Formats: sequence, C-alpha cells, structure tokens
Amino acid sequence: MNKLYYVVCEEKETTLFEGRYQGRTRGGAMKFLKQAIGRKTLNGLVFTITEIPVPLIREIVAEMLAGSDGGTVANVTAAANVVPITRPEPEPKAERFDAFAKKAEPEVKPKQPDPPQTGRKGSKINLGHGEAFWLEVRAFYDDCRSPKRTAERFGVPYNSVKTRALRENWRNGGAQ
Repeated sequence: MNKLYYVVCEEKETTLFEGRYQGRTRGGAMKFLKQAIGRKTLNGLVFTITEIPVPLIREIVAEMLAGSDGGTVANVTAAANVVPITRPEPEPKAERFDAFAKKAEPEVKPKQPDPPQTGRKGSKINLGHGEAFWLEVRAFYDDCRSPKRTAERFGVPYNSVKTRALRENWRNGGAQ
C-alpha cells in the first residue's frame, strides 16, 4: 500500500525541495528526493521525510470541502497550495562491468597471425609444439649431434633443445 510522505530539504537556510511523494517506503522517498535535487547523496543537507497518515488527509480534505466558500474545487486547490504528487523516474538499470557480466557478442574479426616471438639471442620460440615436431627435431639431432645447429634449423631456443636432449637422454641414442 502506498503512503504519502511530506519531504523538505534545505541547505544553508535555502530550501532546495519541498513537496509530497506517494510511495511504498521511506527509502523510496529518499531516492525521489535525491533525483529531485539532482544529487547522488544527501550528505551536508538538512532534510525531513514525514509520513502523513491517510485518515488525517481525509479529515483535512473533508474540512476543506465543507469550508465557508461553498467548497468549490478551485477554492480548495488555491487554499491548500497543493504540490502535485509525482513519482520518480525509474533509475537506469545497474550494469556490471566485470568478467561476470553478460556482454553483447563481439564482432568477429579475422584473426591475424601473431608475429613470431623471439628468445634471448633472437631465436624463435614456438610454444606448444607437439610430439611429432619433437620427433623431427630428435631425428635431426641424432644425425648432426649439435644442439646449436638443431635449434637454428627448427627455430627453437638452444637451451630448449639442450634440455630436452638431456632429459630424454638423446646423447646415448635414445637408450633409457
């Protein structure tokens, strides 16, 4: 059930807002006040949000309508100095800007090949080579017995060839 709130907001003895709000909660009235004065917070302001009980409103209206001027609507409105009750505009939906937010599908651009990465002395690093590649490297190494020439031939770092040869025991013809 909606309630009627009377809202007053001042800053340094200047009235920024005075009016009524009809809504469910006092928090809703605070959001309305923030929107009405155009601020994100109410820090530094003096404000009051008072709930006006509906029975009291009915009593006041009944007295106004039974007034001495015959109770015309124009006279009642002028005497009451009514501020129209407005609803706040809905706030824009909050969006998340992080890894978990649902994003629109990005444009599909043709992927361009990455430039070859280089190791310490300018040798190419081919990351993620499969076993077939290393079988070729080993076959060449078995023929020449030179990690340096093998590294130059296949574009891999010298230390990678040397380490793999030691780990897999390439020096002894593959016997393990």
